[in-house]
Amino acid sequence: MFEPWNIRELVILAVVGLAGLVLALDDWRGMLLAWALMGVAGGVLLQQTTEVPRELAGIQILNSALLALLFYLAGRRARMTTQKTMSARPVVHGRFRALAALFLYVLARMMAIRFPLPIASPSLLIATYTLIGIGLLIATLSRSPLKAGLGILTMLNGYQVFYLSVQDSLLAIGLMAGMSLLVAFLIVALTMARQEVSA
Repeated sequence: MFEPWNIRELVILAVVGLAGLVLALDDWRGMLLAWALMGVAGGVLLQQTTEVPRELAGIQILNSALLALLFYLAGRRARMTTQKTMSARPVVHGRFRALAALFLYVLARMMAIRFPLPIASPSLLIATYTLIGIGLLIATLSRSPLKAGLGILTMLNGYQVFYLSVQDSLLAIGLMAGMSLLVAFLIVALTMARQEVSA
């Protein structure tokens, strides 16, 4: 049997690894799958935290699944034809992105140890810092609206992991979910508009 600390560390590694896949993949279906699984892993991480009610972790999981479904339907509707994968990317480029994700994870661990917050556990701080950093990197390195939007939503997911661990107000959580949904609709609109212009 795993100790709770080990399970939490495994979930953190899963969240970081899936965020790294969102950063590395160019195939939009693979990106969406990795992003949806990252949201599920973030909800599992919240469930491992005693301060967070299980209902809030369930909201995080459902919100990620709903947004991933919305993006998938938009991608199908826009008939995206570019289906590049990691194998189509130059080796140096893929290695750079993998090293950048690993660097952000190590930096997040150092920040959680060096600047601890008494209101949140170190594991949640590591996940928060890493998701915000990787999301910022995805948004700045991406040329497609869909991937840049996933980067912005990854940053929001990182903030939500922290916020849900210290605040259990349903109104605030609903407002955050509504903000994520608004960002998702803007991303879908930009993706479809770009597809129409390039058609």
